[in-house]
Amino acid sequence: MSDDTTKGQVNSAKKPDGKTTAAKVKKKPRKPKPMPDVARMYIEDQTRDQTPMVFVTRDGELRATVVQGGMYEHVLNVNGEPTTVKKVTLEYHYKQIDADTVAEKVVHDPSMDTENPRRQGRWLSNRDLWVSRQQWIPVRLTLRVAAQFTGLIEWFTPYAIKLNIGLRGEDGTASVILHRHAIVRLELLEEPKEEQPSDQKIQNG
Repeated sequence: MSDDTTKGQVNSAKKPDGKTTAAKVKKKPRKPKPMPDVARMYIEDQTRDQTPMVFVTRDGELRATVVQGGMYEHVLNVNGEPTTVKKVTLEYHYKQIDADTVAEKVVHDPSMDTENPRRQGRWLSNRDLWVSRQQWIPVRLTLRVAAQFTGLIEWFTPYAIKLNIGLRGEDGTASVILHRHAIVRLELLEEPKEEQPSDQKIQNG
């Protein structure tokens, strides 16, 4: 008959005054759930559909369709010629169908030194982006080419932000994909709401 070790384990966990203490268990850090790579999925959709696009670099615009998307570069069909464009050179891109809305909504900041752009103001943190998206707070984003867009964040990744900038006529919402390496300033245009304490959330729930 085997010895019952339960009593010994309980006794060993007791304080000198006879009260038991909770066993210290080292918790394993939770692994973050992988986020879907929505930026890659977006480009794959445009590649499949051969959507006419506009890619804006510091040197100008490229009107093209996507031949193949990649992690560091895209292969674009520009005037019938396959053209490799490094993503680090891109500022933003959008569908050609949104061109009129983009032209109407984009503003240029005359104070920006486009020859020597520096990150200004609020740091572009994931938390700010998350709060803006969750609370529908409009943002103003300024790029190193001095272009400014104001709108609501639909999604973001470590590398890109999809910003809804307004209506496209009567048949949809116009949007731009901004590359985070090209953003020099983020402005939240409303104060974020404070999060309720957990006990207050339970009472209100």
